[in-house]
Amino acid sequence: MSLPPALTSPGTPVAWPPGAVSATTDLDGPVRHLDLGGPAGAPVVLCVHGLGGSALNWGLLAPFLSRTHRVLAVDLFGHGGSGVPTGSRPDAVPADRRLLDRFVREVVGGPVVLVGHSMGGVLTVLQAAAAPETVRRLVLLSPPVPGTAGRLDPAIAAKLAFLRLPGVAGAVARRMAALPPEQVVDRQLRQATPHLHRIPADGIAAAVAETRDRAARPDAAAGRAEQWAALLGTMALLARPRAWRRTVAAVPVPTLWLHGADDPLAEVGRARALAATRPDWTFEVRPGIGHLLALEDPAWTADRILAGDGPGSR
Repeated sequence: MSLPPALTSPGTPVAWPPGAVSATTDLDGPVRHLDLGGPAGAPVVLCVHGLGGSALNWGLLAPFLSRTHRVLAVDLFGHGGSGVPTGSRPDAVPADRRLLDRFVREVVGGPVVLVGHSMGGVLTVLQAAAAPETVRRLVLLSPPVPGTAGRLDPAIAAKLAFLRLPGVAGAVARRMAALPPEQVVDRQLRQATPHLHRIPADGIAAAVAETRDRAARPDAAAGRAEQWAALLGTMALLARPRAWRRTVAAVPVPTLWLHGADDPLAEVGRARALAATRPDWTFEVRPGIGHLLALEDPAWTADRILAGDGPGSR
């Protein structure tokens, strides 16, 4: 595939991961992506982070994938180096889905291997279902899942109702803004995995530095609001399990789903139950890993991605 000018012009080197370059594109708002390397003309892997994450989350995985693929990682609105949508802000989830669609069509210029982690997995499912011509293969890393198969998930719906109460968003935003970046990152990591020792110190340091930079931006408050809206929008989708299963059923592209056995945010039994509705997908569980597959075991994760999809193995 011949790459468009956006992927052939030089970008700005970043401090971490080594060798990565950054570029920003206007996609109804400033969208930063990292080019994490790979041969020119190779198939493109596009990586999409989860809530509160950024393109840096793929820095450990990329060296394994970039031997045979061009690896790009995009920052969703309000995350990493991206800004917020211009004009009147639509709901965050549809806005981020449109961001992905435009990025594939206008920046990459052809279908991609689309890799989504956590909330990014929800977005990539939506993209694959709505625009399968943009996705060669779909890879899901620890996506969130409803706890039931009925019309409504009462636990998610109750939490969503609380988070929507007047004053809750402001209180959470003030509390997070008051925390030092080291504490923000430490809290995020400890919520995501019981195996913090598996994440290298340089990756954590890069996340802390980016969190500090993000907090100093003029649009920091707007970015936090964008992340909050993305959280609520994702929960609203998952609060309706039956409708979400219909979306999952509508994905027509080959799909690989990887999940950590010790994931505290997306329980593996629920993941297995939802994956069982798609026996044509490949579903694999990694023992001894939490929610952060690409950080906790990038070699295994890359091996499974590069192995491709086949009949589902449970």
